[in-house]
This record gives sequence, C-alpha cells and structure tokens, in this order.
Amino acid sequence: MKNALITTFDKKDVDILAQFLVDNGFRIFSTGGTAKFLEDRGVEVTLIKDITEYPSILSGRVKTLHPTIFGGILADRERHKDEIKRYNLPLFDIVIVNLYPFEEVAKVADASPAELIENIDIGGVALIRAAAKNFSRVAVVVDKNDYETVKESIEEFGEVPYESRKRLAIKAFAYTSYYDSLISHRFGLDLFEEEYLTLPFKKPFPLRYGENPHQSGLLFKSALSDSGIPQGEILSGKPLSFNNIRDLDGALITLRDFPDAPCAVVLKHSTPCGIATAETIGKAYELALASDPLSAFGGIVGLNRRVDMECAELLHKTHFLECIVAPDYTDEALELMKKKKNRRIIKLDVYKNIPEFDCKMVSDGLLVQSRDRLEEKREDFRIVTDRAPTEDEWESLLFAWRAVKSVKSNSVLLVKGTATVGIGGGQTSRVDAAKIAVDKAGDRAKGSVAASDAFIPFPDALEVCAEAGATAVIQPGGSKGDPQAIEAANRYNIAMLFTGRRHFRH
Repeated sequence: MKNALITTFDKKDVDILAQFLVDNGFRIFSTGGTAKFLEDRGVEVTLIKDITEYPSILSGRVKTLHPTIFGGILADRERHKDEIKRYNLPLFDIVIVNLYPFEEVAKVADASPAELIENIDIGGVALIRAAAKNFSRVAVVVDKNDYETVKESIEEFGEVPYESRKRLAIKAFAYTSYYDSLISHRFGLDLFEEEYLTLPFKKPFPLRYGENPHQSGLLFKSALSDSGIPQGEILSGKPLSFNNIRDLDGALITLRDFPDAPCAVVLKHSTPCGIATAETIGKAYELALASDPLSAFGGIVGLNRRVDMECAELLHKTHFLECIVAPDYTDEALELMKKKKNRRIIKLDVYKNIPEFDCKMVSDGLLVQSRDRLEEKREDFRIVTDRAPTEDEWESLLFAWRAVKSVKSNSVLLVKGTATVGIGGGQTSRVDAAKIAVDKAGDRAKGSVAASDAFIPFPDALEVCAEAGATAVIQPGGSKGDPQAIEAANRYNIAMLFTGRRHFRH
C-alpha cells in the first residue's frame, strides 16, 4: 500500500483528492484538524499521533515534527532499507501541504505581533522542504490547482511520474521561499542593512508578449501591497500590455509629485511629453496635450482627479490613445469614454501606499534605492543672478523643477504657467536636450522658464533657451562651469536659481 500525508490549512477540494487516493490504494495519514475534516466527509484516515505515539503539543505548534514522519519522507528506499525496517518508518509517496495564512494576516495593517507570529507555519514548511528534497521518490503538492494533475497522473501511470515530481518540487521550494520572504518584509526588513534580499511577488496574469511580439512577458505583483498598476481595475478596453504597464507606472511617478492640484500627464515610452496642473482636471489635460500633441499619438494619459464630462469629452475627441488612468470617473464620463472599445480605461488610486523603494533589474542583479521624494520649497533655492525671478516666474520655476524629475536624463524642459510647452529628454548631451525642448515649444518658448535635471556644465544649453525667449532657469548648480553659466544668464538678463541637488532619472 502507498502512503499519502495530508495536512492543510486551506481544505478546499482536499477531501476529493484524498478519497481518490484511497480508492486507488493509498493510505491517508493526517493531523488533527485535517483528519477531522476528512473523516467528517467519509475519508478513512490514520492520525499522525497513532504512528508517532506523540500527541500534538504546545497549542498545536508541534504536530508533525518527529523522526518517524520525516524519516518516512526523506528515506532513500534502497540505501536506508535497514533503518526503515528497524524504525518501522511509513514511506510517504505523496505529501500534500499548504501553510498557515500569514499572507492574509500580514495584509491587515493593525495586525498585532502576536497574531502575525501565530500564523507563521513551522511544521508545514519543514514537511514541504523535506518532500521537495526527496522528489526523486516523493510527490509534494502545495497548490490545489495541481490536485487534478495528480489524479490524472495516477489514473494513467499508477503514480506521479518523475518529471512531474520534479516540477512540483520546484514549485514547492518557490512557495516556501515566498512564504519566508513575506515574513521578513512584514516584520520590517531593512534593505540597506541586511545581507540577503528576497522579494515576495505573485503572478496575477501573463501578458500577451513583452516589449516586442517575439518576447514573452509576465506581470508579478508585490504580495504585501494593494496599490500600484497591478491593482488597477480595467473598466474598458483590451488587456494591458508590457509597454502599457511601463508607461502607466511612469504616469504614477509623475502624478505623485503633484497631489495639491488637478494634474494631467501625457506619456510616450515611459517619459512625459506633456505635464500640466490647472483649476480643473479637464483644463489640466488640455494643457498637457497641447505641450506636444504629435508625440502624444499612441501614448497614455494619467490624471490625478475624478474624470468629469468636461475632461471625458476632451479625451474622447483626442486622436489615438492607448490607456487612460485616473482615480475615478463619473458615470456619464465613463459611458462616453467606453465608446472607443480598444482604449484601456483604468481606475486606480494614484496616491495609495506610495512605495518607499525604487527597484530596477539589471543583468543578473537588482538595483535598490530610496525614492526621489525630497520635499523642496522656495526658500531652499538660491538666486545666483543679478535679477531675481518675478512672482509669476517663481510659480513656473517651482512647477518646472517638479516636472523635470519625471523626464528621462539628460533633460531640459520649458514651462509657461504650470504647463510644459517643450520637453527634451533622454539625451546624452544637455545642449541637445535644450534644442529639442526649444524645437518642441516653437514660439511658445518666448516668455517661458527652463529647468534642467542636473547642472549645466557649459553656457551652451542656457544660451539655447535664452535665445529662444526663456526668461528664467532652475538647475542644480555645482559645476566647474557655474561662473560661466551665471555670466551668460546675466548677459541675457535671465533669472537663475540653484537648487543644490539634481533629479536624474535613468
């Protein structure tokens, strides 16, 4: 007779699998709660304590941690046959385990340390790892989605074949690693102090493809977070693609710097082509789109306020847009916007649980940094030119300095009021970034202000903006070329601020 060990917290469908195993010649061993569940449903069960001759102790903290059980899981049936006989070990062919629901408890913000601790599984993790280690002889099942596969294998082969056991073991090790990662993060893992890092991510759905059709793509979501793009609700349109998700995340990065006023951002390839704030969300979108309507074709729109009919009508008549994300939509606005069937409309709380860290994958590595979330005020900046900014220029410069954070480095942008009119980003030369910004702005460059995400090392980028009509500049300063830049600004009668810090975005 073959043996199966079953001990589960989530008991959905486990009775069906257990009865199938009994009907196919398996003897079922189980612990108290699972045993009672199976017996109540007519499944014949042998209690673990009947073979270990040791009861469950310490309020259930120790039930299966016993040499008889682990010997029966870990034994090599040829090499250890003498010890198997000497200690009368029951040899387990299948081990079916799932763990205490630490993940669900961890998501409760005010869960007490005692509640968290009581939901840390010990015996279950040990059983899973033991069975997974001995996968050449034992099938370990941690996912109820595999129950049907196990049944089909036994019906066809009389056992779970080697390759299936190996696949199940790989899943089991990932499961316990994920579980431990949940625990370390929920108890406050300090990424900058610890030597080891594991990240608890789950896969909610596969993507049609990656950045290009010949690449595969998946989206994993952070297990302990209920915010960000993976939590967005798609109200209309096709499923999101890999590139949509990258762009939408870029929208969140921008919008999170403008919580105090209605803000709109239009993005293409993860970088803004227009950012604006205004008295209404519709006006903000109109101004953001006007920054560079040509580049906006096929882009995505991020909005930080509820979409009303004013805004919906502007969005509806806009040329091709891939996605729109906003915290909410009025019923009539959503009804209108749904008329464009392929356009994705996403509902998402933009400001919920802003992540503390920013992570970027590199080849065989992971970069981790704290987020660029410095609070910067007018009094933090230094006027370095003969002329100080006017009040209107101050307003535009402060907006420009926030907006330039979202643009890929090297970046220069031009602003009028609280709306971009020209953005030059992602360049290897700062003067080229300035030329692009000026070219995008055209005549609107006259009377604008400029922002540079890092210091201006030579006067050339400043001169490009000044000759186009910019009247003020904000930049970090700190270059050896600062004296020459200041001299050029004074020559053009431009006001210039030094911030003392840069905002690279690579």
